[in-house]
Amino acid sequence: MLKKWMAALTLPAACALIGCGSSATTTASSGGGTQTPTGPYTGFTQSYTVPFVGTPNFANLSSLLEVEAQINGGTVKNYTIDTGSVGVVVPASEVPNIPANSPAGSLTYTSSGLQLNGVWATLPMTFPQAVNDYGGTEAATATVPVLAVTSSSCTGVGPNAGNCTGAVPHQLGVGFGRGTTVQTSPVYNPFLNLAEMTAGTMRRGYIIQRSGLVLGLTAANVGSSFVEQTLTNAGTPAAGTHNDWVTPTGGFTVGSVTPVTGVVLIDTGLTDMILEASGEPSSGTVSSGTAMTITIGTQSYSYKVGDGGVQTPTSVNWATYSTRTFVNTGLRALGHFDLMFDADNGLYGLRPE
Repeated sequence: MLKKWMAALTLPAACALIGCGSSATTTASSGGGTQTPTGPYTGFTQSYTVPFVGTPNFANLSSLLEVEAQINGGTVKNYTIDTGSVGVVVPASEVPNIPANSPAGSLTYTSSGLQLNGVWATLPMTFPQAVNDYGGTEAATATVPVLAVTSSSCTGVGPNAGNCTGAVPHQLGVGFGRGTTVQTSPVYNPFLNLAEMTAGTMRRGYIIQRSGLVLGLTAANVGSSFVEQTLTNAGTPAAGTHNDWVTPTGGFTVGSVTPVTGVVLIDTGLTDMILEASGEPSSGTVSSGTAMTITIGTQSYSYKVGDGGVQTPTSVNWATYSTRTFVNTGLRALGHFDLMFDADNGLYGLRPE
């Protein structure tokens, strides 16, 4: 069984909603933070920009971010971008020509308790609306294992178990540091396995920004305004040739309690927040009106639970402490940040907006 919010896995998901207001504040500290250098991107000029479905309002992210994609030439569908999991999920009925030798597989999104069963079919996934560096529409394609789901159920366990309906999602699990199994390794991440990335002509990484999803890093699209954190190498991968990276460092403060430090996941697959810490509750929610501060590397933001601020989650939920202090911020952390992940150099960047 996996933890969506920790680095043990079966891919996570679960979704909630949110509000907006003016009481949240965001700060960026230069101490210990460095501006993303352009050096690592010298010689890399290829990238794609994939538009989001609709026009997401980053000042009030009340629904999850989606892009259009198709699998093995099938029907184009809207897929949720989920940085809290790894791997593509789709109903098997929508996947043409599933190879007969595809191995059985399953996933459990432990935030929602959604359990999915099917087969892992290695197939091309295409983003038909991708735009290249010259401004022309040019489909971007990655060939990755896809969980073609044949059955689903709700376990009834998880902070967001009340939201589980058993419906099979269209999910793009594109996170890192989600576990050490074959299924959580980078070879299952479609954003890191475009044809050009596999060929070595495109820098492996992505940017989630207001103008759309960027696949492939260059000096031009990274620039110098991301405040970055150097990630820890997760070691020899369970599959593939590229190592994974450990979840970024950070922490949280609840009310006037002493701040605690651990790891922080900006999880675009849900809109609430999940906290784990030794000595804290293993379930329940943080009371409305409670002041909170979240730190991610050298950057931080503050709000009061329920204040409707730009970065305020729909709710703040306690979960059972596992091995270390953990914060799953949910999607709304991006209310004031763009996010960059460099999978080749192990860099995690946030750009205040």
